[in-house]
Amino acid sequence: MTDARYAKLESLLRIILRMEARRDGISLSDIQDIAGIERRAAERMRDALLRALPQMEEGDQGPPKRWVLTSSVLSRALAPTLDDLTALHRAEVLLRREGDLPTADHMSALADRLQAAMNPQSRTRLAPDMEALLQADGVALRPGPRETLSEPVLSALRQAILAGVWIECDYLNAGSGKLSRSIELGPIALLMGSGRQYLLAYSDYVDDLRLFRLANLHRVDLLDTIFTPPEDFDLSDWLSGSFGVWREEPMMVEWRFLPEAAPEARLWQFHPTQTVTDEPDGSLTVRFTAGGIEEMCDHLFRWGDRVRIIAPESLRVAWRGRIDAARQALRDQDASADSS
Repeated sequence: MTDARYAKLESLLRIILRMEARRDGISLSDIQDIAGIERRAAERMRDALLRALPQMEEGDQGPPKRWVLTSSVLSRALAPTLDDLTALHRAEVLLRREGDLPTADHMSALADRLQAAMNPQSRTRLAPDMEALLQADGVALRPGPRETLSEPVLSALRQAILAGVWIECDYLNAGSGKLSRSIELGPIALLMGSGRQYLLAYSDYVDDLRLFRLANLHRVDLLDTIFTPPEDFDLSDWLSGSFGVWREEPMMVEWRFLPEAAPEARLWQFHPTQTVTDEPDGSLTVRFTAGGIEEMCDHLFRWGDRVRIIAPESLRVAWRGRIDAARQALRDQDASADSS
């Protein structure tokens, strides 16, 4: 926990770091967010920085007003810390575990460059602590299923998104098992996370946004044609309507976690729109609005018999169908074992 005596100093340093890192500088709103203060206090902090830093000037980007640094202030004080390097290592391991090998390689190279830029004394001083932390970081030891993704495909998609161009690709349709060749897509975002990984892209064929499973993309070529996402598209808004990534008509969802599961459930954010209610019997009710019934079912199974689906009925039906299918699979397996 930060000592209150040094909280203001820490906030000032973080504000300077933000200005060092961003070409467009910072606004009063940024200062409020960084320091956790009201607007009047943010104005006083800005004025103090202006008095102390002659290289801090008002930018010309327009409203809201922003302030920039015309030259570096911290310079060598920006050397990476032990926490910085271990965070990069953790990010690298998580990316490898999720199949994003190109980005994991970039993280590894970035960590190497940061350490190479340190003076020898600092590297020597951090080495023992770094080794101990990496050995204790359990994330590297957690096995689990993941998709194997094509490095050339991922690299090409990132290039296309950065360049803002259409792509031509071959895509294996999981439902039909057929390979669709030379389809043209406007790539918007890579949706990486646990489970399956997806490309969100605009399909000229259906004239709408679609999700494409990354593991099913077999060839990606960049075209010379410029791609511009729909003018009113906002990725955060688009994602907020789903539980996971699959798009469905948003519905009112209500789950009730039994008293023995309530303490753990209280630690989860199931959806950005959620509200949480403590019930008199010790249970916990979570409500949110989203689509994505299949992914909700996937998640609910981890709670076993400690959760109840209050709404919607369609989710209850889908969950019951999953349970019935699992029971049937066990019955078939037992019958096969008895007959052999």
